Amino acid sequence: MRREINWQKFLAPASVALVGVTSRTGAESFNILENMLNSGYRARYYPVNPRVTEILGLKAYRSVLELPETPDLAVIAVPRDAVVPVVRECVAKGIDSLIVITQGFADADARGAELQAELVEVARAGGARIIGPNTLGVVNNFVNLHTSFVPFMTRCLPIGIICQSGIFLSGGVYFTGGVGIAIDVGNAADVHFDEVLEYLGQDPRLRVIALHMEGLRDGQAFLRVADRVSREKPVLVFKTGRSPAGAHAAASHSGSLAGEDEIYEAAFRRCGLIRVRNVEEMYALSKTFATYESPSGRRVAVITFTGGGGIAVLDALSDHGLEMAAFSEATVRELQSYFPAWMEVKNPLDIWPAAMAHGYPAVYRRALRQVLADPNVDAVLCVVGGNLPPEYDPLCVADVVKEEARACPHKPVLAWVFGAAHHEYAVRVEEDNVVVAYRSPDLAALALARLYEYRHRSRDRGAAVIAEPTDVCREDAVRLPAACRDGGGEDAAVVALRLLECYGLPLAPYRIAGSTAEVEVAAAAVGYPVVLKALSPDFTHKSDVGAVVLNIGGPEDLRRAVEAVRLNVAGRLPEARLTAWLVQRYCPGGVELLVGAKRDPVFGPVILCGLGGIYTEVWREVSFALPPLDCEAVEEMLRRTRAWPLLSGARGRAPANLGAVTDAVLRVSRLMQEHPEVAELDINPLRVTPEGALVLDARLVLK
Repeated sequence: MRREINWQKFLAPASVALVGVTSRTGAESFNILENMLNSGYRARYYPVNPRVTEILGLKAYRSVLELPETPDLAVIAVPRDAVVPVVRECVAKGIDSLIVITQGFADADARGAELQAELVEVARAGGARIIGPNTLGVVNNFVNLHTSFVPFMTRCLPIGIICQSGIFLSGGVYFTGGVGIAIDVGNAADVHFDEVLEYLGQDPRLRVIALHMEGLRDGQAFLRVADRVSREKPVLVFKTGRSPAGAHAAASHSGSLAGEDEIYEAAFRRCGLIRVRNVEEMYALSKTFATYESPSGRRVAVITFTGGGGIAVLDALSDHGLEMAAFSEATVRELQSYFPAWMEVKNPLDIWPAAMAHGYPAVYRRALRQVLADPNVDAVLCVVGGNLPPEYDPLCVADVVKEEARACPHKPVLAWVFGAAHHEYAVRVEEDNVVVAYRSPDLAALALARLYEYRHRSRDRGAAVIAEPTDVCREDAVRLPAACRDGGGEDAAVVALRLLECYGLPLAPYRIAGSTAEVEVAAAAVGYPVVLKALSPDFTHKSDVGAVVLNIGGPEDLRRAVEAVRLNVAGRLPEARLTAWLVQRYCPGGVELLVGAKRDPVFGPVILCGLGGIYTEVWREVSFALPPLDCEAVEEMLRRTRAWPLLSGARGRAPANLGAVTDAVLRVSRLMQEHPEVAELDINPLRVTPEGALVLDARLVLK
């Protein structure tokens, strides 16, 4: 049981023990005490180093057990083999808040993993909490505190950072523009993302929280907290390790298509987190959410002095779903009064011809002020050239943009700043924290779109309603997987079909035949035309080995089909055993979907949809979501797939029955939540027509 964290001791300690602090000072000494003193943080400091008696004018102690009081916080930077003994001493002293800087634990070798488990066990037994190991610790710029062994420049902004690498803590100015509170969880041996996020979400000084995440252990705990926090303030996630190496081959389509990154993506979407793909997006969105209130709409005006630049902005806005504002008649009339008569006043607004006649900064100010006053405008994106340092540039409009933005705080004013003096201009534009300078129109448009989407959608999202099928035969639903797992003998495809029947999914009529003679009886019971499928524990994809024959019209064709399948399988996979036959009613037409699920070790059940049948492996394109799901979430899944145009009725075709698809997906979601023994499940295909949906084939993989 984890003890509640006393964040005051971690982020504003009255007394600090620095265990293992070096006696060296100056450049490259990596002296934590020196850095903390230089930052201006006031506390009672207790250096602990048995080799010296004094460090930086402060008495040094041989052990924490000798300290004259029990410090609020202990920062531990000793060799890894000494960490556990030091933690034992801290616990004995009653210190319950520990930061372990030392590397070489689970981030290193097997011995390190053992030591990490041991130090957590010792801390928890003594009621202590640990940030780290392998961490730079914490930054609290509201009180000038940081526990890093490397000095760095910082800037206080209303941004919280949670990271798994110290560069995001020490480089906060680069990654997010600044930071209020930053916590490097390092290996997250004890204090995890969910606990830190819960705390930062409650801090009224923080307007946005940015996460750098390498991985999670308890995905469900994180999602519960993230869903709650993201409703109150935006949470950005920079998830590293997106390569396909995270995906593992499995025995079903659901297992092989659901790579690690796609599941994280679905998890972030599930709880309303905003994913950033690179450090440029992390910086741009952090500054955006820390600076602006939301625009009331998507209508954007562009102030530019270059026609080409204005078109580039227009393209970027369109790419991100924003609209070009149409100026009101009053705005056009006012602008036309000092624009050339030959020039059409429109958006993007190219002010250069008017500026040549009336002065560049003056026209820029007048145009920006009038555009901001236009009720048809929700936000303004300013194109700002920075070819000379601002103090030497007669065309400098940095102050103009800031001042007009400050006078109209309910409408975001963004600046695309370019040119040789871009950095100097960006600093000048941003110095009052009312305007953000972006390196490209694409970043500016992305940031504005995310700002609008979060404020207008995220807070309105409701809790998903779990599907509650009333026609589930729970006794059979429990017995069937158990029988399969315990060697009950039925083919996995048959168990899957029976389980889906228990959960009320509509199946094409079928029979199982154990012999060739039984095949004809089964076909007569199902009704011609039929589909014949050979069942075997030795292959997954029946069509790959010629084990499927479609549209069999009568008994004679059926007998030929049986022999053809035997020959196909013998020729392509001689070692395969044919254990039974599946005979189904032939149901042509419609759209073939894959509806599947897998159990992820971090997040639990994951549901996926995409084009099914032969296209599953061709396109390898599916959409993911995490339960619980509702109808809206299922439709959103489908919209992200190539199947959506077909389901919607492309090229004059009748639309498919989306209600039937939604119902099937919700039932699969419920099945996965109620059966933790199911590792993977495929329905492929689920054939969907305007009349409804039918399961034509399925496969089940148990843990």
